[in-house]
Amino acid sequence: MSSKQLDNQTILSYGILSLPIGVLGIPMGIYLAPFYAGELGLPLAVVGSMLMLSRVSDFITDPLIGVLSDRWRPSIGRRRVWLPIGTMIMMIGVSLLLRPSGEVNALYFLIAVSITYLGYTTLQLPYTAWGAELSPDYHVRTKVTASAKFFDTFGLVISTIIPAVILSQAGAKASDVMNGLSLFVLFALPICATITFFRVPEPTQHKAPQAKIDARQAFKLIARNKPFAIITITLFIATVAEVFRQTITLFYAKEIIGVENIGTVFIFYFATGLLMIPTWTHIANRFEKHRALAGALSLVFVTNVGMYFIDFGQTTIFTIFFLIKGACFSALLILPLAMVADTVDIDAALTGERRQGMFFAIGTMVQKLAYAIGQGIPLILLGFIGFDAAGSNGPEELYWLTVCYSILPAATVGFAILAILKYSLTAKRQEELKSYLDEREINPAAELPAFLRVSKA
Repeated sequence: MSSKQLDNQTILSYGILSLPIGVLGIPMGIYLAPFYAGELGLPLAVVGSMLMLSRVSDFITDPLIGVLSDRWRPSIGRRRVWLPIGTMIMMIGVSLLLRPSGEVNALYFLIAVSITYLGYTTLQLPYTAWGAELSPDYHVRTKVTASAKFFDTFGLVISTIIPAVILSQAGAKASDVMNGLSLFVLFALPICATITFFRVPEPTQHKAPQAKIDARQAFKLIARNKPFAIITITLFIATVAEVFRQTITLFYAKEIIGVENIGTVFIFYFATGLLMIPTWTHIANRFEKHRALAGALSLVFVTNVGMYFIDFGQTTIFTIFFLIKGACFSALLILPLAMVADTVDIDAALTGERRQGMFFAIGTMVQKLAYAIGQGIPLILLGFIGFDAAGSNGPEELYWLTVCYSILPAATVGFAILAILKYSLTAKRQEELKSYLDEREINPAAELPAFLRVSKA
């Protein structure tokens, strides 16, 4: 499908599936640990360890589903077919994880989290690859990604409104928050998946007349794709830093700053991110995606360092820093995925195949590993220093909580900034790739772009 045929209705119909997925971002990243450790009584270190362990299966399921979604071509579409499968698995996982019943122990938590992650993989991988195929245009791809991330961020806003409203009621508990969030997801997910299923077409896949390559050759060619390697490394480091901080936000806001209902602050956090999506898209188009991402990460670095110096009761300063982070949040959502979609063109030029599924499987697998580390390590660290999720912490525990929330994420973000500045696939080079791929459809002997011939990709 060409960019001229990609109307706004199609772009919105594609993006809307991210709405219920976005709602899960808050409970998985922020409320899950306080719920299972604070209310259900699981030790923080156990919750962190189970979150990390649940990601082990991703190293099998992510590449498998990525390759299957590339190779399996049923009549209803190689990407579309996974929507009902992933939706059903995720609904089962959400019911178990956010609405637990009976005895809840470490094994139950591990199984519930693993099923939820499997549903996410089965749904998200083909969906993301589908979006990358909707247009070959550098800027239109940013628009497609921005649509998905707009709905994703809107879902995050909804997921902050629900807890804020519930916790404002007398006697409300974390279990009430989880129940409210799960009901929304179980209602919205099948509706949004149905809209995407029927309203978004799958582009016709053209096979170039080149020999197929085996798996070993495929990964060698992916390793040659330097821009993909750089954006993947950057995404990994930045995700670890952001999730690390998010996982313990509830503890920091309450114990260090004195914020009782963080849900209200998160409403403005994600609302700011939502409003900034068009701005970051414009900045990326004007100054290149990697420079825009470096700028956003630099602001995150500054605010993380600033959090170290805030004292109890300084809620205004805390909120200002938080809103700056929210403004950068949308850049971290839309730009890396749009850049991955661009780097797939290098692989298509070198191999003659469109393997978005494999690339997004690798990217998603790396990101999930980052989520596991970002969620697990801070909880294990807090458990090691003796932090009590239910309260009653001394000065030493609060000091290390501050370090974990500010200094460690700031140092990690610094490495992400250094990595992304080495990214080389500019808009000009991507346009050269697009022209080459279009020409090769007519002339298989078309010459590779110069920057690929001299191995400077």
